Amino acid sequence: MILQFVKDRVVSRAAKAAGMLLAFSMVAAGAGAQVPTRTLLSLAPTGSGATLTARVADVSGNPAEGGIVSFETAQGSVGSAVVENGTATLTVDKLPQSARTITAAYSGNAVLEASAASSTATPQQSQLPDFSLTANPTSVNVTAGQYANITITVTPENGFNDMVSLSCSQVPSGATCTFSPTTLTPLTTAPVTSTLQIQTQGASGKAAFLPRRGSRAALAIAMPGILALAGLGALRRRPGVAGLRVFGFAALLAAGGVALGGCSERYGYLNHPPSGNPGLAAGTYTILVSGNATVSGTSVTVHSVNLTLTVK
Repeated sequence: MILQFVKDRVVSRAAKAAGMLLAFSMVAAGAGAQVPTRTLLSLAPTGSGATLTARVADVSGNPAEGGIVSFETAQGSVGSAVVENGTATLTVDKLPQSARTITAAYSGNAVLEASAASSTATPQQSQLPDFSLTANPTSVNVTAGQYANITITVTPENGFNDMVSLSCSQVPSGATCTFSPTTLTPLTTAPVTSTLQIQTQGASGKAAFLPRRGSRAALAIAMPGILALAGLGALRRRPGVAGLRVFGFAALLAAGGVALGGCSERYGYLNHPPSGNPGLAAGTYTILVSGNATVSGTSVTVHSVNLTLTVK
């Protein structure tokens, strides 16, 4: 009877401990879960382009803060924008003629889940030769010192077959843009592409010591002075060599001065070394990629797409 009572108590405590552990695991899992979001997209046509506005909020209606919205078409993204106070807005001067639907894809962040919304696009049709510019992807995340590759696409419209020159602007200090190739010429109705590489600069530390060749150079400079000093000692014991003694003394002073200059340079380097390069600071940057073309040798046409670079 006593053994059965003890056994029941042990089993009861074990079950209670297991239940508490399960509850704690559920709470911990819930604490790390992201909050669902909802995205709404509205378009305001402006000629052949549009102003795209995405509104992002959680399920309770609280506006989202942070994260990126990429505005996608069937040909690629026409740009991206950072969400601030629940809104991300992008104005494009031209939508691809074949774009029938625009999708606003919200990336989410550490707290909020990703979401998306679509809307019908009705870009104004034109019979003039032209092109559209898209990118895939339009938002990239890198650690300082790394690089990201983005595909830039030029799609000809209405028989466009002129050369398009690609360029970057608004590039932050500590980053570089390289296109491969830099110019694109569509010879048919098919799109042509270029690879854009965005390289970021990482931090570099301070130099801790002067290279060894500096100390070797100082020794090489000082050696003639040492030899001249030894020569003076030998010449003092021999008559008729006063001119040689003067010449040796002058050589000694010159070599000593140069050697002291080398030591002073080393001292200054060790006590005031060059500062380290901090590299590209963490943050979110907007880079503008443009395509410039002279259409039919007369009018200059420029189309652009926004890229969002996030550096950790």
